Amino acid sequence: MSLNTLILTGNLGGDPRFTVTTTGRKKASFSIASTKSLKNADGSWTKTTEWTPVVLWGRLSDRAEKLLTKGLPVLVHGEKRTRTYTDTKGQSHQVVELVAVDFQVLARKQEVAR
Repeated sequence: MSLNTLILTGNLGGDPRFTVTTTGRKKASFSIASTKSLKNADGSWTKTTEWTPVVLWGRLSDRAEKLLTKGLPVLVHGEKRTRTYTDTKGQSHQVVELVAVDFQVLARKQEVAR
């Protein structure tokens, strides 16, 4: 048995983009930035940020349209998918993205009740 499940947290890098396919299926797409801080041997801190493209379909896309805006912290759960496309210059590209099955908006630190 194999399992293809990702759970990522991070901040939206921009407002989601919404489209409708030729078959009428709604799609939302955005990228989330997941940042990790590591302490170096000399005691200084280094931050690394990993950007992950996310795709939402159907009702999940509708929900995203109501809730998601640039900078919001989110938790996204879904599957890793790889797709290939050819650009206008005939070059082939591969994209690895998270196709979400659910998402949750996380509270910002200042919004958490003390």
